[in-house]
Amino acid sequence: MDRQLYVDRLLESENLTDNLEDKEANDLLTWGIAHIDGLINGAASADEAGEKVNRLMAVMRGLNSLAGDPHRMTADALLDLLDRYKQLAGGAVQVDVNKVRSLIERVSTAAPGQALAHLIEWLDQIKF
Repeated sequence: MDRQLYVDRLLESENLTDNLEDKEANDLLTWGIAHIDGLINGAASADEAGEKVNRLMAVMRGLNSLAGDPHRMTADALLDLLDRYKQLAGGAVQVDVNKVRSLIERVSTAAPGQALAHLIEWLDQIKF
């Protein structure tokens, strides 16, 4: 599979980063690009790889939305992001409810860059 094709899809999709400033947008794109190899390497076809990248983009849109306006963070919004991440992961994930509450408190009072960092760190620590 042509990795660059999927990287270009991320880079060309403005709605993945439109709520973020340049540095935060670059951080989100870097995070997304770092996940492409793991997603497409196990794909049986280009269609399957494309679907996996679409799910990654859905997660990135959720991150963009939450980090772009962290003061509007709600449990429902975080659960929506988690649902998107479950679809990307392909199944069940284990989440500590206390960590979710703590994350909501940290993100809702953070600047966008810090909010994005907290959210990415949280997603990266979720166990499949």
